[in-house]
Amino acid sequence: MELIDLVPNSMSFRVITTLDIHAEAEIPTTFTGRVRRHDGDYIAYVAWYKDGQLNNPGRHHPAYRRFRPNGRLKYELFYTHGLLHDPGATTAAARGFFADGRVHYEERYWAGKRSDGKDGTPAIRKWRSDGTIRHELHYKDGHRLSDDQVSMVRRMP
Repeated sequence: MELIDLVPNSMSFRVITTLDIHAEAEIPTTFTGRVRRHDGDYIAYVAWYKDGQLNNPGRHHPAYRRFRPNGRLKYELFYTHGLLHDPGATTAAARGFFADGRVHYEERYWAGKRSDGKDGTPAIRKWRSDGTIRHELHYKDGHRLSDDQVSMVRRMP
């Protein structure tokens, strides 16, 4: 089913086309708008598209959010023109959450490639349920760095 929503956008309104679907085949290839995929009686995910590609609807709102059957957020993904991309220096492109809502993992991307943050934050960080770091992995332009390479990159100006 297709809906049209009016959403306040600063001092005007933005028209949003929304598809409520039960299978991905229902999404037109050049669709622009919001997709809500249902799995039984709950919303499995909400995705935002522009010209058929996942694309963040705003700087602080991810293009894709996956939910648990109880409605809690499972993970979210930030996309720019169909590619995973960090929306800002302090926000990773991919974030997963424990069932209680705490962050489980983060992955940083630049133009679809895993890359450490500009401040040296590892491209992949995963936490245990007690909040301690489980592991961190460093990447540059989609390639994993060895420990020696990480220390060399950090020494360079």
